[in-house]
Order: sequence, then C-alpha cells, then structure tokens
Amino acid sequence: MAIGDALTSRDQLYGRNSVDLLARTLYGETENDSDSRVGVAWVVLNRKNATTGEFRNQNSIEAVVLHKNAFSCFWDSNLAKCLKPNTSSQVWKNCVSVAQNVASLENPFGDKLFYTQIDLFNANSKTENGKLLYKMSGAWVVVTSKTLKGQHMFFNYSNQ
Repeated sequence: MAIGDALTSRDQLYGRNSVDLLARTLYGETENDSDSRVGVAWVVLNRKNATTGEFRNQNSIEAVVLHKNAFSCFWDSNLAKCLKPNTSSQVWKNCVSVAQNVASLENPFGDKLFYTQIDLFNANSKTENGKLLYKMSGAWVVVTSKTLKGQHMFFNYSNQ
C-alpha cells in the first residue's frame, strides 16, 4: 500500500497508515489553502492526543480522521478527491510532507481542536453578553480561544 494509492470506497481507508490518512485529510481539507495545512494537521494530532472530552478515545490518526462527520473531506459528497488524490501535484506532495513531518513542525495553534472556513465562522458567530458565540451543529457554544490562519479559523469552545 503506497501513500496516495487510488481507492474505490471509504472502507478501503481503514487500515491505511497514518501518513497516508493524514495526507488525504490535508489534501481534502486544505487543497486550496496551504496556509492552513499545518493547522489542520495539528488539530488532528491534538484530537488524537486528547485525554479528556469528546476526543479522549480517538487515540489514532485513523480514529480521528474517519470519525463520522469529523472532516468534510470524508463525507460522501466530497470523498472522491481523497480516494484518488492527484499524487503528481505539488499540493499532494506538500500534504505528504506535512503529514510525515508534522511532529517536528512548529505548532502555532496550541491545543485547538476545531476549525472551519473563515466565512462560515463569521456567518455563524455572534457576540452576546461579551462572549463570542459560534453556532455548531445547531447549538450555540462559547468560543474560548481562536486563531486565524489562511482561510480557516482554528478554535476551542465550551458549552454555555
């Protein structure tokens, strides 16, 4: 199994090595936003290393990236790109490099566990009683920290 092999179904993603899965995630989530790529990789690692909260039992790259609805690139409507990445493209080569080297890359995102495109963040945010709120999965949460990088907002939240 080579990194980036063409696959025909989501089921074939299970059992692939961590670099392959992380590179596919980066390719699907940040193909047109290289500025956010390292941040997305760190979000995946932060979730994998979480010992509390909703990610505490996701202790592998596979468990994190293939968790239901966790990453839009693995939704049925977006899956084709991740199943068959353009392995000759510079974008794919950079995604593989980030996936192979993320642990040695600076993490300017700290413990961030979430991110979304900045336009979605802005469209689903409001300030109320001095708190920044973000509508996530139909519920308003309090944004406790945030960092903008590229076209993505990286953030943490707490329930109100």
